[in-house]
Amino acid sequence: MVRDFWLRCRSGCLAGCLLVLVGCSTELAYNTLPFWIHYYIDDIVDLTATQSQQVKADLDTVQQWHRAEELPRLADRLTLIAAQSSERQTWDQLRDHQAAFKARMQAILHELVPTTTRLLQSLDDRQAERLTQFLKDEIAEAQARRDKRSSQEWLSEQQEELEERTERWVGHTKDSQAPFYAEMAEYQQRAMPTFIAVREQLQARLFNLIEVRQRDDLDEQLYQWVDDLVAWRGGTDTQTDMAIYRSRRLDWLLRFEKSLDDDQRTHLREELVQWASRLRRMAE
Repeated sequence: MVRDFWLRCRSGCLAGCLLVLVGCSTELAYNTLPFWIHYYIDDIVDLTATQSQQVKADLDTVQQWHRAEELPRLADRLTLIAAQSSERQTWDQLRDHQAAFKARMQAILHELVPTTTRLLQSLDDRQAERLTQFLKDEIAEAQARRDKRSSQEWLSEQQEELEERTERWVGHTKDSQAPFYAEMAEYQQRAMPTFIAVREQLQARLFNLIEVRQRDDLDEQLYQWVDDLVAWRGGTDTQTDMAIYRSRRLDWLLRFEKSLDDDQRTHLREELVQWASRLRRMAE
């Protein structure tokens, strides 16, 4: 239910690593995240002293905003899901939760656009080339890892991952629920060509923005790119297939939610309440 909470695109680099701000697993990780993000960026592009100072200040400001504004909103949403999980949720409720989490992802990425604009426009050609090459290498390595696996191996891994992630929230899986994981893994495999097409379109746009980073409307272009990233939206050639996948995914989620027994619902509510409490403590 909260599976799409955090990330969409590891290879988005700045967007991808900064997006982790919405989903740190511990208070320590959350509190030290600006330091590690700065370290990660510096390792890629070799920041100057002036750039480093600006990035640190920007990340600290973003985290202060996120702690005060976004963590309470996330906690409230988890509390609402917990309250509704006592009974079977409706299609509209599940769709509302998904939209709410996407809105939170969009909010933090929007907050990071000015930071990203300042950073990109401060890069010299050497730094920009290093950033672009790093992204391309990461993409190539990820694709190579995937190409080494057969279709059946990929399906098995996806099915196991879905089950493990679900059990973190509901505690255990019943035998009758096992077909759900195989079904979703098959959905994802059939949709993979569309996912790849959208990813490549987003990557091409990002590379272009790095190349033309001195344009006056860079921030406007980054806002649009962020919106399309969160929506996982490519060109018109992918819209129909993505709409079909999203509809199937929501239908799958609704059916799986209805399959939960009382023990699973109790475990889910307890996990959601615990996470909501943790986020509120972090917000303080």
